[in-house]
Amino acid sequence: MLYNFELQILGAILLPAMLVGCIFLWLKRRKANQGLTDAENEDSLNI
Repeated sequence: MLYNFELQILGAILLPAMLVGCIFLWLKRRKANQGLTDAENEDSLNI
């Protein structure tokens, strides 16, 4: 059984790890979306 102190330590470790992972995935998705819009802009200029 986890006690209050162990839960606090677990939260202190998991919260920053989840935030870093979330920011990393957001940046990755943003970069992919930006690449798609750049490709669409290049295609529309070639037409």
